[in-house]
Amino acid sequence: LNVNGLDALTLWDSGSTSTAMSPPFADVSKALVFRLTNPVVLQLGTVGSRSRINFGTKSNIVSDGYTGPGYFDVVNIDKYDVIIGTPFMHEHGVVLDFNTKCVQIGNVTIPAKIIDGEQ
Repeated sequence: LNVNGLDALTLWDSGSTSTAMSPPFADVSKALVFRLTNPVVLQLGTVGSRSRINFGTKSNIVSDGYTGPGYFDVVNIDKYDVIIGTPFMHEHGVVLDFNTKCVQIGNVTIPAKIIDGEQ
């Protein structure tokens, strides 16, 4: 996924209700970050594990199958530059195909890139 002109290491996360960008990637991609009027609690997958989303950005996304603006929460995420969650996937008709290891956006199929031996 290309965000603000830079290739972003992207996690397509069907378990996330947030689409997020890391602060370092927001900085290097020159994203226009703004403070949220009403910060949101970010509940993680383990008991007692939570953070707060205080910042957001609207950034330009370029990918096979979709080019246009996208909203990202700017929040401390590990390992990835951006996480694409279910709101974006639902809005743009994204299908994650685990059998063929690809992401489908509309009628365009994008092969997944396996990193660090992950499957």
